[in-house]
Amino acid sequence: MAVWRHYGQAELDAQFTLDAIRDLDALFARRAEAAARARATLPHRAGLRYGAHPAETLDFYPAATPGPWPLLLFIHGGFWRSLDASGFAFVAEGFVGQGVAVAVLDYPLIPDVRLGAIVESCRRAVGWLHAQAASLGCDPAAIFVSGNSAGGHLVAELMDRAWPPAHGLPDEVIAGGCAISGLFELEPVRRSAQNATLGFTEQEAASLSPARRVGRGAPLLVSVGGAEAEEFLRQSRDFAAAWNAAGNRAELVIPAGADHITVVLDAFAVPGSGLNAAMMRLIREAQPG
Repeated sequence: MAVWRHYGQAELDAQFTLDAIRDLDALFARRAEAAARARATLPHRAGLRYGAHPAETLDFYPAATPGPWPLLLFIHGGFWRSLDASGFAFVAEGFVGQGVAVAVLDYPLIPDVRLGAIVESCRRAVGWLHAQAASLGCDPAAIFVSGNSAGGHLVAELMDRAWPPAHGLPDEVIAGGCAISGLFELEPVRRSAQNATLGFTEQEAASLSPARRVGRGAPLLVSVGGAEAEEFLRQSRDFAAAWNAAGNRAELVIPAGADHITVVLDAFAVPGSGLNAAMMRLIREAQPG
């Protein structure tokens, strides 16, 4: 019996696990080593507070060139309930040498908060970065957002031009974005085994699914690994098409053979890779002036 599209329950549950990735423990170890290397070798300021919640901090990595710099915010994944900014420090290695400062975000996690509060934390972070940009050596008109998995969903939430004015920000505060392996329709997640810990309600899934309210937004890269699960591939393709259909600009980038881990570790965070180069093009093209 199908519970979402053509998936039975076991098939749907399998869409949202990493069980099909070979040598997963070795990949996790390599990711941790890359993050430790970046924290040890790149100048940075850790734990900058952007909000009152203990988890509302970010790590800032200045670019290695004269500023002011464009600023790339990275939002980690972990199904909105796990992982932290320190484990994704390696993302900075992909950009600081190319003249882009990087902020890696921490945010409150489920079950401490609900998903709507996580979205608000991300908005608060953008507001703080916009206010502090000059003191950080960055251009407040050149803030870009990126993230993977749950972070890809949060990127899509931030790309909507409707929220910034209500937070005292310019509607174009986000100059561009990159949603990697994002979840843009949350109803299948709600119907999957993941919801035993996420606890999404039908109303939350509806109101916090970016695919259901595509409006005006900045240029967007939508990326997903070519070896990822069918639902991640479908949602990325559909969201990129919807973003373009709404009169925005979207580019779909599918690194061949990349999985849910390596699409960030070996593509987005590696200078010269196709996805990294696409992000750099977007940054250069979208910068005012």
